[in-house]
Formats: sequence, structure tokens, C-alpha cells
Amino acid sequence: MKRFDVVIVGGGLAGSALAVALGRAGRSVALIEAAPRKAEGRPSFDDRTLVVNAASLNILANLGILDSRLTACDIRRIEITRAGAPGHLTLASAEYGYERFGAVIVARELGAAMLHALAYTDDVEEFCPASLEHFETSDKAVRLQLEDGRELTTDLIVGADGTGSLVRERAGLISRRHDYGQSAMIFNVLTARRRPDTAFERFTPDGPLALLPQPAGRMGVVWIADSHHIHSALALDDDELARRLRQRFGSALGDFERPGRRTSYPLTLLRTEHPVARRTAVIGNAANTVHPVSAQGFNLGLRDVAALADVIASSDDPGSSETLARYLAARRRDQQSTVTYTDTLARAFTNPSLAGQLSSSLGLVAHAAWPSLSARLVRSAMGFREPVSSLAREPAS
Repeated sequence: MKRFDVVIVGGGLAGSALAVALGRAGRSVALIEAAPRKAEGRPSFDDRTLVVNAASLNILANLGILDSRLTACDIRRIEITRAGAPGHLTLASAEYGYERFGAVIVARELGAAMLHALAYTDDVEEFCPASLEHFETSDKAVRLQLEDGRELTTDLIVGADGTGSLVRERAGLISRRHDYGQSAMIFNVLTARRRPDTAFERFTPDGPLALLPQPAGRMGVVWIADSHHIHSALALDDDELARRLRQRFGSALGDFERPGRRTSYPLTLLRTEHPVARRTAVIGNAANTVHPVSAQGFNLGLRDVAALADVIASSDDPGSSETLARYLAARRRDQQSTVTYTDTLARAFTNPSLAGQLSSSLGLVAHAAWPSLSARLVRSAMGFREPVSSLAREPAS
């Protein structure tokens, strides 16, 4: 039976990042992943366009994952509008003293960089493809059995296994769920007017629409609407999809052409108020799955990674109740605030009532009129809500 300091179940973006962080800190780590060890084979390493905020960029840089192979398009300006109602908010990073708010990276490319970093990280052993069968915790250790019969023991088991987390379920962690009845359709498109460093978020009665900068004049599109509408939109021909995108977004970027491959996924809220149990923690989507409005999900999970790496670095026992209590204290406020913020946005800007439309429009106007509100919004959205982990701080030059 092999023994490790930490066993991570789930080798997606959050699980892989945690394995790199702990391995480079000298901890012995087992990483269990069901999908084959190829970027295109893992569910979270797909064509989604990730908005990676400034704190997350720092985390990735400090872990040695950002390199020249990654195409990162900086975001220096954000345009937020509402269709058919007043309210327009423009945010420019220079006005807040930042070089950029973050950058756009395709999940597949980031996944490939994660796998490269894993391959060069000592003290990490991958069990892939492999699946967890069951685990048992005691006051002193966790015993795991894989589906192929292999057995492992560890001080701490971490569930990074997504919204349907087996680790969360088997640990008996209680979560609150909400089905938004919406799906997100992801694709990229060529634009007539280039805005290479600008991200657009447009709120429409049918749901939010985001356009994010990509190389060569293309924009990544995150089109959110009720699931029936998205199912129908997936079947549109390219010309009709481009026409409807122009109709929904407006004329700021001119006409759209040559939509790329489309994928979609349903939108669900999952909130785990207490994401730890005896010698067990869940992180990322396994703990909190949020609506993609404002692009906070991946960044929230990466802050989980950084905080857990911090508390384990200063602990003799990664799975002790004291270690997990410190992790919980470090993450409680940020997790609660981010879940509340994204859920409020998702509900408010699709509220069909006149009062709802007026309230959300006034919110945009208020943020535009009072710089202190915008500054607070910006710092939180960039991932710098206190306490800020050591990995999220600017890398040493």
C-alpha cells in the first residue's frame, strides 16, 4: 500500500494546479484522474475561453505554469452594457493603477501547460487513467481503494472532481443546488472591428453574453440562454448564427463571420458552506460551482488551490483538524461573497419585471457614477479579496 501526504481526486485544472503547488513544496502527492493523460481527453481541458484574472495569473506564474507556449490575450478594458435599458459601465485597468485586469486563455492550452508542469514536478505520482472506488477516514489517516484494486493511504484526501464530486458525496458534505434552467454555448468568431484588449459583457432579457479577445481578430463568445434556446442555436448554420449574434450583441464590433466549433454545458449553482470533513477537503467546482457571469468560477477554484497550498506548507499534518480549520477560515469570506455576487447578477439581469430591470440598470449607473464602488468591484473581480494567499501575490522579479 503506497502512502502519500496528499491524495487529489480529479486531475482537471484545479486538481493539477494543486498537485504542482504541493509537489514543488516538497509534499508527496498522488493525483487520481479517470481520463487519459492528454489535454484533449480531460473534460475541463476543452475549447472554453477562460478569463484568468490578475490574482490567478500570479498563481499560475508562481507555479511555473505560464510560459511562452500559452497564448494569453490581455484584458485592459471591460465594457458592460444592458440591452434595451439604460446603464453602461466602462472599466479601464490604467485608471485603477493596474497594467491589466487579467488575460484570456483557452482551457485546452492551459491544460496542456498544466500537464507539462506536472511532468516536471517531483513528488507527484499520477494514477491515470484510474478511478476512486471508495475511501475511509480515521483520526490518523485516509485509506483509499481504486477501482482496479490498488490501495493508497494519505493524511488528506482532496476532492477536485467537479460538480458531481464523489469525494464530496462520500464525505457527507452538504451542498445547496440550484438549476438555472440555462446553458452556455461556447464558440469563437471573426469580428469586423478589432478590439484586441477589450472584453464585453452584455446583459440581455434572455441571459448574459460575453465576448472575449482572442488572437487574429477573433473573439471568444459565451452565449447564455435557456437550455431549449441553446439546443436550437447549436443547430443553426454559420451565417444565421452570426446574424443572431449581431442582433443580440449590437453593432460595436460590426458584423461577425466564420463561427468556430460550438459546445455547450448546463448552468448550475452548487454551494458547499463547509467544504471540509475529517481529513477531507473539496475545492473548485466540487465545492462551489457558480454561474459563468463575470467569469469567476475558474478563478475562485484557483484561489482555493493557493490557500490550501499555503496552509499545508506551514503544517506538519496536512489533514489535521487545525490545518483544515485554517483553510476554512482563509476561504469562507471569498467563497461566500463570490457565490452571492454571481448568483445575484445571474438572477437580477434576467428579471423580466419592470422593477427588476430598473434595479439592475441603476446598479450599472451607480458603479459608473461612484468610482469607489467601481474600485471595490475591480479589486474583488481581480481576485484580491483578503486574505490574499502568497501564491496570488506578484511574482518576485
